[in-house]
Amino acid sequence: MNKSEHTPVRKGVGYPKEFREEAVRYWLSSGRKASEIVPELGVSDWSLNRWRNLNRWRKELENVTVSSAPDRELNALELAKENGRLRRENEMLSRQREVLKKAISIFSAGNPSGGLR
Repeated sequence: MNKSEHTPVRKGVGYPKEFREEAVRYWLSSGRKASEIVPELGVSDWSLNRWRNLNRWRKELENVTVSSAPDRELNALELAKENGRLRRENEMLSRQREVLKKAISIFSAGNPSGGLR
């Protein structure tokens, strides 16, 4: 594996998924310690261990299935993605509700009776 081919373009971008998977495969098949492999790869041993753990976690999630309806089974990874999407949507709706509450209080402050016309 050539380090220069996989160096991130800018700090914080990360390495391509293929590079991370290949780096973990190379490390595990070599039978050597992570600290011995990282100089060759140009990554930290912390990153290499993290990539290995993430790969394990992903594979375990792909093997777990949950029946959400009689005719539909979802694996745990799909459920985690859906859960994240729903959490983001819930956060957005909560913010919209707060804005509407503030708008109502502003408009009703101008009306002495406190009600809307």
